[in-house]
Amino acid sequence: MKKLIFIALAIILVFSMIMVSCKEAKTPTVTVTTTVTATASPTGTATPTETVAPPVDNRLPNIGALAKPEGGKEGGRLQLSAGVNINNIGDPTGTAGPSDAAYSFPCVEPLVVIDKNNNISPWLAEEILPADDGSSLTLKLRKGINFTDGTPFNAEAAKYNIDNGINSVMWPNMKKVKECVVVDEYSIRLDFVNGQWDWTAVKSLAGFWSVMMFSPTYLKNHTPEEKMTHVVGTGPFILKEYVRDQKLTYDRNDNYWRGKPYLDGIDYNIIADPTVTLLAYKSGDLDLLGVQAKDAKGLLGSGFTITKTTDMVINWCILPSSGNPDSPLANLKVRQAVETAIDKQALVDGLSYGYGVATNQLFCLPPYQDPTVVGYPFSIANSKKLLTDAGYPEGIETDLYYVQGMPEDLPLALQGQLKEAGITLNLKPVDYIKFVAMIQGGEGWEGYMFVYGFPGTTVDPASTLSNGCLNAVKKDGVWTNTTWISCEQPVEVLEIFAQSNAERDPAKRTKLIQSISKKLADDYCQWSYFYYTPGLTSLAPRLKGYTAGQYIEFQPFTFAWLEK
Repeated sequence: MKKLIFIALAIILVFSMIMVSCKEAKTPTVTVTTTVTATASPTGTATPTETVAPPVDNRLPNIGALAKPEGGKEGGRLQLSAGVNINNIGDPTGTAGPSDAAYSFPCVEPLVVIDKNNNISPWLAEEILPADDGSSLTLKLRKGINFTDGTPFNAEAAKYNIDNGINSVMWPNMKKVKECVVVDEYSIRLDFVNGQWDWTAVKSLAGFWSVMMFSPTYLKNHTPEEKMTHVVGTGPFILKEYVRDQKLTYDRNDNYWRGKPYLDGIDYNIIADPTVTLLAYKSGDLDLLGVQAKDAKGLLGSGFTITKTTDMVINWCILPSSGNPDSPLANLKVRQAVETAIDKQALVDGLSYGYGVATNQLFCLPPYQDPTVVGYPFSIANSKKLLTDAGYPEGIETDLYYVQGMPEDLPLALQGQLKEAGITLNLKPVDYIKFVAMIQGGEGWEGYMFVYGFPGTTVDPASTLSNGCLNAVKKDGVWTNTTWISCEQPVEVLEIFAQSNAERDPAKRTKLIQSISKKLADDYCQWSYFYYTPGLTSLAPRLKGYTAGQYIEFQPFTFAWLEK
């Protein structure tokens, strides 16, 4: 669980863009589902040709496939595990660590979601209406929904949250939205800067933390400390208690707009040691386990089942301080030498337990994978030559930073491989707070940062790129966003990224994104990717109705239930 939740690093560390004008304004090809008309089946699968089932419980009329599926059993508390170092679970304007947002998700919801076909579909907004010329996006909101503190969910509440995103210093993903306008009590309009459509902003509405729907009343009337340890939203569960480094307790929201959850609640048990987490799952104390590849064989041998998904794969990588002019890693040949000295297939064979696939680029899966990427085939001789050509015939010494307590098998393997080419890699585990400060707080780093990438089949490239090396923003010589500040921001790549954000034709947009992947690898050797592994999850036999892997289901435990 801890490892999978850490994927949120790639989801909540955010966006930088440089917009370039299109030569002509076109109607944006925005594939949206403006209404949903389907009966909820016992499995939660929508049948588009059917009519809406009569509302039951407290569900709203006309919510179609989002309605509560029938057939579950009420009662019981779902037992999950959580990692340590949870810093901020309720203040989208504050500093947040890699896993923090995950613990607000039982309580808060987005305006829209991205479904398996990469379409934008309704959630708290029931209609999605792009302007014909792409200059704005109008959202009509569902009526009759309240935050769990009684605050009405309406256009003013939605505007408050979106304005937080637009004005955020830390999260610039909404910077291409000029303003959010209240059209009427249940409608808002997002006007884009220069009247130009922006995919990063639009798709951020589908679950990006800074523009999730938090209760304005709670955020306005509590201290920063209180907001960081509590969360109030419209979601299926209500946070009742957070005991730091021990437990988060959520009770069900009996007035949830989609219908009352079957579970009585969810308990996140905070466990620092992954081995203890594994034992707790095997003994029946936990209902779900995010499986580390090294544990998969043992679990299967003990009779447990494992589900593999490419919805959110982990693409293992390191990030150089290529933006520091005094760093050896600012030299392209040095970065190429480092990657050329890495035997990726050996890493796969030795560390992935049969689940890994070697890769040479950011987008490791179709359709955005570029098959023409050459990359840097493993060769110690070539690595040494590149170092010599770069002016380092005796090799270099550099550091690798990672979170203290994480598995060190991959850092140790990298250290051993690079040594053969004359590259000394000093392993630098740092505490969680320090790690976040280096990435987000403007402190930066010298050497490499060990992080996870996440390009899965349902994650839009706008998020992947914006959360990665195209993030730090410098305007008129002043840093306006400092996340990944030590990483080079290639101007031509930023320009292509801006074009892809504004491109309405899906085929053309795909080509632009593929060209970004190729340039980051072959021209700039930016992030160094090794191999990717699928998400591995094991469910306890008693857990039913869990929708992990169904990307449209924002909270996969909403209508889960426990077999008695």
